[in-house]
Amino acid sequence: MNVTYFCKACDKVTRVPFTEDSTAVSCSRCGVEHAFSSNFLSSDEEGNRTLDRCTICGSHELYYRKQFNQRLGISIIAVGATLSTIAYANHNLFWTFLILFVFAGVDLLFYIFMKNLLQCYKCNSEFRGFEDSPEYQPFNLEIHEKYHQQRVRLERAEKERQWREQQAANQSTDDSDQAGA
Repeated sequence: MNVTYFCKACDKVTRVPFTEDSTAVSCSRCGVEHAFSSNFLSSDEEGNRTLDRCTICGSHELYYRKQFNQRLGISIIAVGATLSTIAYANHNLFWTFLILFVFAGVDLLFYIFMKNLLQCYKCNSEFRGFEDSPEYQPFNLEIHEKYHQQRVRLERAEKERQWREQQAANQSTDDSDQAGA
């Protein structure tokens, strides 16, 4: 099993292995240790070990997705669409549909043979090495949007706090300049 996460200490993405007995992971870049929340593993009815919560942030809301580079998948689809459009522009319907079916078949093969990974909605940590389980749910846009909006509000609040501190510092500088004059 391994986890890919964003280290808040060094602002880098890192992937580190862990076991069922692990209590923490250390960033492979800066060495900062991230302690696991307690009781992060359990078993489903089939006896598979399941991840109950994110080991990095402790959130219970995880989803599964395919362990495939999404940019590569979009690139494959774009190449297929471009080639079939060129064939269609040359009035060759056979090649148009053949290209579309070949690229759809390649996409289907990737879908069938790629394993799943678990991803946390809150911190976007990715967990690999777990068996598929009926306990895991697919992506839910409503839950994703909840955490996305929370991140946006926190970023806005932080920017506003920094702005107010800057305004207060500017005001104190102006007051000291007027007192000295």
